[in-house]
Amino acid sequence: MVITYTPSPRLAEFVSCFWALSSLDAAHSELVYPTGRIQVIFHYGDPFIDTLPSGSALIHPRFALCGQKTSYSHVSAGGSCGMIGAVLHTHAAFRVLGLPVHEITDLTVGLAEVVCEWSDLEEEFLDCVDDPSRIAVIEKFILLKTAGDACCGDYFVRSCVDEIEHSRGTTVPHKSLERFDLSKRSMQRIFRERTGLSPKKYAEIVRFEHCIALLGRHRDTTTAALEAGFYDQSHCIREFRRLCGLTPLEFSRAM
Repeated sequence: MVITYTPSPRLAEFVSCFWALSSLDAAHSELVYPTGRIQVIFHYGDPFIDTLPSGSALIHPRFALCGQKTSYSHVSAGGSCGMIGAVLHTHAAFRVLGLPVHEITDLTVGLAEVVCEWSDLEEEFLDCVDDPSRIAVIEKFILLKTAGDACCGDYFVRSCVDEIEHSRGTTVPHKSLERFDLSKRSMQRIFRERTGLSPKKYAEIVRFEHCIALLGRHRDTTTAALEAGFYDQSHCIREFRRLCGLTPLEFSRAM
């Protein structure tokens, strides 16, 4: 069973939520698809195994930095698993990680390999005995990484993300371009570097997520596709197959 925790007020700007999973009764497998957000998964039990559509499999590092996904995979966990996940806000990934985020898109890498500050806290995390103490160590790490003032690039990316999310993925951020007086090429470069995706790719994922929410309300795939801004149902089906490997109807039935 997954338990969700709200971040402390000081971290609400950077972290969407924390989640915890431990001690399953049996092996568990789950479809993982793009959400537009980067996760860091801190394993203290047996780590996930991530299997791609090609059939290739990756055992998660102990502390796994999971970049933006542009396609789906299946993760499996054994009964001896134990982990805390930190879901970062899209606009905050660059600030927390301190590296060009597009370099880890569709990759899962060891956190300490790219963010050296975590290595000083690994033992403290592994010595913890419950979720609140583990989350406290993670929050200490994120506060360390985000100390200091935000820069213009941070404000610009947040403005772009807000604009895309407000339109539910049906438009790219034109107003932000005018507000910050940047060229389209500069906008695409900065957004990709700081979120891991191009504005267009991020908008596609936001629209996909909105369609999933609509399916959860009335499960009418045709209506959901049109309300979400797809051209027609066939367009929606193509996007769903690309992003999660299922048609909207198959996804709806599995919800």
